[in-house]
Amino acid sequence: MTSSFLENKNKNYALSLRGMGQYPSVVVGAEFSHIKVVDKSGPISPGVLVKSLRNRLTSLGTLYTIVNGNTLGCCAEVNSANKILEKRPSLEIYKINFSKALRPRTMQVVPKCKNCKKTFN
Repeated sequence: MTSSFLENKNKNYALSLRGMGQYPSVVVGAEFSHIKVVDKSGPISPGVLVKSLRNRLTSLGTLYTIVNGNTLGCCAEVNSANKILEKRPSLEIYKINFSKALRPRTMQVVPKCKNCKKTFN
């Protein structure tokens, strides 16, 4: 369960991107303890991915290819989780909690994809 603070932070981030005319597929917040971050979907350099997250993703397939209907490694959950793991590299991935994913263009809630379910659950 995520904090209402993170849900609000994520909503405000989506609204700010929308206000600037930027429309990533989704934005999502991630938290562990006092660390709370938000990020958007999009590719991240493999060299920037924390090793534990990169290993978990590559166990599903090749990064940046279509796996289970989505591009592996480009989700907002991956980008936001990576920010937390950069601060806490030994953290077990399943301990990261996520806000609802929002689509900035419409502000709709977007369900977690199969890749993220397999990576973070």
